[in-house]
Amino acid sequence: MLEKERTIQTLFDEAIQFDEPYTAHYIYFAVLKGKVTMQDKAEKLFNLSFTKSEMEDFRLLRDSDTLNMRPIKIFAIQRSANTYAFYFAKCLGDARKLHHQLYGVWENKITIAYNQMIDKSIYFPYSNETKTFRQLLKETVVFPRWVCEMEGRGKCNICN
Repeated sequence: MLEKERTIQTLFDEAIQFDEPYTAHYIYFAVLKGKVTMQDKAEKLFNLSFTKSEMEDFRLLRDSDTLNMRPIKIFAIQRSANTYAFYFAKCLGDARKLHHQLYGVWENKITIAYNQMIDKSIYFPYSNETKTFRQLLKETVVFPRWVCEMEGRGKCNICN
C-alpha cells in the first residue's frame, strides 16, 4: 500500500499491532479532539497543532496508558554501582514491594525501563537459552515477577 493511501485507521491498527503506544495514543487523542477522523489520510497527522494545554492533556492520557497497551511494565532497581534488578509489574509499588521481599531493602529510585529493555536478550546458562524481555513477558502469567539481575553493560549476573 502506498504511503499516500494509508489512512489514520491503518496507522492506528499498526501502532497497536507493533507496540507503539505513543503513536496509538496520539491518534486516539487527535480523534477525541476532532482534529482528524480514522478515515483521513495518515499524512494529515503530520500537520496537526495542539495548544500547550492540549499537549499536557495528551501527556497525561499517554502516561496513564488509556489504551491499556502496556498493562505490565518493566521496572529497574539499582542494586549496586553497576547492577540492576529487573521486574515485570503492573505498577511501581508492586515492583518496589517485591524488591523489598527479595532483598530486604525499600528502594525509592525505580526506573521504568520498558523501552530500553523490551527487546534486550538475556542468556540463561542453566538451559543454554537466550530470550528477550518481550518473550519472557509473554510467558509470564503471575505478576509481579523478578526477572533477573544484570550489570549496566547488559551482562546477566543472575537469571531465573
